[in-house]
Amino acid sequence: MRKSLFIATAFAVSALSAQAFAECDEAQEGVAGKAVAAAAKTEVSKAVPVTGKQMVTLNTCEVRAGTTIVDYKYNFLGADGLYWVEGSAKVAGGAVSEIKLRKLSPNLADASGKAGVKLASN
Repeated sequence: MRKSLFIATAFAVSALSAQAFAECDEAQEGVAGKAVAAAAKTEVSKAVPVTGKQMVTLNTCEVRAGTTIVDYKYNFLGADGLYWVEGSAKVAGGAVSEIKLRKLSPNLADASGKAGVKLASN
């Protein structure tokens, strides 16, 4: 009896966990990727103008209570070459509600220092 109660409880907990932290589907990834690219461009443009192609890689993507939460890497071309930033973001309704830049490429870190702008946060 105890063993079956334990198994039933384990299934119930795993079912609740699956609903609370679901992986993104392809459509959610697309919406999140576009929103993150736009928001990241706005943030990095404070130090370096984005002059060329941009690419976002979503390392993780989860949906929690209707909000998409991602860890990403954003690559872009500026006048002086390729730059990148790693961070996390929350996307709700197709727009970024929160974005964090955690790790900058060395050249982006130098550029932000020269511009007097603090881009990365821990």
